[in-house]
Amino acid sequence: PYSGAIRYRGMLRIIGTFIGCIAALTIIILMIRTPLLMLIVCCIWAGFCTWVSSLVKVENSYAWGLAGYTALIIIITIQSEPLLAPQFAVERCSEIVIGIVCAIVADLLFSPRSIKQEVDRELDALIVAQYQLMQLCIKHGDSEEVDKAWSALVRRTQALEGMRSNLNMESSRWERANRRLKAINTVSLTLITQACETYLIQNTRPEVVTDTFRELFDEPVETVQDVHRQLKRMRRVIAWTGERDTPVTIYT
Repeated sequence: PYSGAIRYRGMLRIIGTFIGCIAALTIIILMIRTPLLMLIVCCIWAGFCTWVSSLVKVENSYAWGLAGYTALIIIITIQSEPLLAPQFAVERCSEIVIGIVCAIVADLLFSPRSIKQEVDRELDALIVAQYQLMQLCIKHGDSEEVDKAWSALVRRTQALEGMRSNLNMESSRWERANRRLKAINTVSLTLITQACETYLIQNTRPEVVTDTFRELFDEPVETVQDVHRQLKRMRRVIAWTGERDTPVTIYT
C-alpha cells in the first residue's frame, strides 16, 4: 500500500470506530433493560451504516462500514456483563488509535511510498499505448486484435483513475496534479473512441486514410520520445497537406 492510502484509511478507521462506539453506548444506555430490542436496534444501525456507505464516495465508505460493525461487536460482547460497556468502548478506541498511529509512523520512517512515481510511469506508458492503438486502427488489421488492445487500454485508463484517487489521499500539494489527471482520464477515453472510429470508418471508406498517414503510422514506437517525434512529423505533414486532406479523427 502507498503512504497516502495508509494514512487516509487509518484516519477513516479511527473516525468509524469512534462513531461506532458512541452509537453502541447510546443504544446500551437507552435499551439496557431490553436486550432483544437493543440487539434489533443495533442491527438496524449496522444496516443503516451499510446503506450510507453505498451512497458516499468509495474511499469514504470504509468509515461507515466500521461504524456499523464496531457497534455490533461491542453490544454482542457485553451481553453477559452490560456494566463493562464503557470499558469495552474505551479499549476498542484505544487499540485502534494506537495501531493506526504505529502503522503511520512506521510507514513514514521505514518505507514511505509515494504513488506519484507510479503515476508518471503509467502516464508515459499510456501515451505509447494510445499511439499503438491508433497504429492498429490505421492498419485496419484483425478486429480481435483491435478489440483486445482497446479493452486493455480502457482498463489502464480506469487504473490510472484509481491512482488519481490514491494521489489525492496522499497530500494536498498534489491538488493541481489531481485536476490534470482527471482531465487526462477524459482525454484518454476520447482518444480511444477516436481510434476505434478510425477503424470503423475504414470498413466502408478505406480511402479516408491516405497513404501518407499510413506511412507515418507504420513506423513502430517504443517510448514517449518516439511518440513525440512522430507527432512533430505529423504536425508538419498536416500543416503542409492542409486540414481538408486529413481525417477528422487524426486531426482532432
